[in-house]
This record gives sequence, C-alpha cells and structure tokens, in this order.
Amino acid sequence: MRKLLPFLLLCLPTILVSQVVLNQVDDFEDYTMRNWTKSNTIPNENIYDGGPLGDGDNFLRVTSTGSGSGLELMTKNNAQWRGNYYQGNLSSRVKYVSMDVRNSGSNVIFLRLSFQTDYGLIYQCSTTNAIAVLPNEGWKRISFSILDENITALSDPFNYAVTFGSGSQGVEEMRILHSSVPSWESEPIEAILDIDNIMAESQTLSTETIAITPELKVFPNPSSKTITVISNENITEAISYNIIDTLGRIVKEGKSKLNQEINIQDLTAGNYIVEIKDADGGILRKKIIKN
Repeated sequence: MRKLLPFLLLCLPTILVSQVVLNQVDDFEDYTMRNWTKSNTIPNENIYDGGPLGDGDNFLRVTSTGSGSGLELMTKNNAQWRGNYYQGNLSSRVKYVSMDVRNSGSNVIFLRLSFQTDYGLIYQCSTTNAIAVLPNEGWKRISFSILDENITALSDPFNYAVTFGSGSQGVEEMRILHSSVPSWESEPIEAILDIDNIMAESQTLSTETIAITPELKVFPNPSSKTITVISNENITEAISYNIIDTLGRIVKEGKSKLNQEINIQDLTAGNYIVEIKDADGGILRKKIIKN
C-alpha cells in the first residue's frame, strides 16, 4: 500500500529553491532541447518545422532503437521541472502535466511520467495509468494527472511515494518514458516520439475535457498586431481570454467575442499561450507567436 510522508517532509530543511512554475510551457521555439536530456547514445533533436501549428513550429524529437545503447524511449529534466509542485498552496498546486505528442514511428508507445525525490533516501514514483500514443494519429493533446490517487510508488525500502513538495525540496527529476507498467526506466522499443508544449497545469485542459464548440482557430498566427479567435460557424459568442508567456505569467487578459480582433501590439515578440474561456466554462488553449 502506498504511503506518503507529509509530516516527515515538513520537518526537512529546504535545500532547493522551487523552480517549477504553474502554467510554465516548454515549446522548444528557442531551438534548444529546453534541458530535456537522455541517457542513451541517440541525442534528442529540436526539429524546426512541423509541430502542432505546422510550418515553422519547433518541437522535441525523442528516438530509440529498441536494442543496444539506444533501447530506451525516455527523456528527463532536472532543471525547470524540479522543485515544489505544491506551489505553496494545495489549492493551486500543479495537478496535471499536459503536452502535445505524435508517434512518428510504427510501434504503439505507452507513455508515462515518472518522478524522483531525494530526501536523504531516494523515492521514485510513476503515473499509474499509461496513455497510448498510436502511430499515424498525428498530433494530439494529452494530460497526466499527478494527484496522489493517480501515482504509484516504485520500489524503495519503505514503499513511499514522491509527494511533490509540501514545504520541502520537492521533485529533483521528471521523466517522460515508454512503459506498459509504472516504472522509472523505459521498456525497450524502437520508436520516434515527438513532443511539444509541455505545460504545468492546475486543471486538465486536454482535448478530452475541452467543452468549447465549435472548432476554434487563432488567426493570423504569427501576428504582429491583432489576433482573432475564429469559429467555423458565423457566431459572435462572448469569450474571456488570458495571454500567458513562457514563464507562466498572464501578460494580457480581457473580454472579446468569437470572430472579433484582439490587439496584441503591446506584447513583446515571442511565444505565448492564449487561453480562451466561453460562457459555459469551456476552456481552450492555443499557442501563438508575436512577431
């Protein structure tokens, strides 16, 4: 049975300043790997074109051969994804990690997140349920719950689970990996996994839970002056919006309508997420580029 360490962790000194930030996004538009590394000999790649937005949209490619030194499909981050996921307040903790993924190989990928914390002893855990990423599906948005009930503790002397912070140093490494069962290591597989827009969220915004209809697009994108949230139907439904930078900060917010322009001239050039909310509580996020 999984056990947690709330009282012990509260007693431990803070060694590492929290680095993970709610709503942070890794979109790979800076032509780097955003500190996502791996252990085998096939390096990660920043692909400059063909992400979820199409032409000019960068993404991360993770490749494995299924044998030899390249057998594992796994990438890890111990930089901006380490720290206190509780964010100092349980009501606003990071509860989900979402991302756009595409299977560019021929084998089914069973994707999981795994985490490690070192409180003198090393504790590891993994998401209980995998998400199957099928070949030839194209890009899709997925979301992993990292709430305690959706996390499985891995082998350690006391069968404890990582608790993601609670006033202590929190997570020291996060992994994205392929495994049919909860694991710290990937199972061997020959695969190509494409990843974009990895985001820390307090509520899931994956495509399975978005209530907004009909299909919406943001146009033009990129843009230097205005954007319009376009519906494929001739409607002018009221919406509210937040524009979020890559550090998770809301830099612009307001109210508008579908098919009406939103001025973004005051934003500095760069990459943003526009969060759109309708009157019924439906939420949608789209990446935009301000040039």
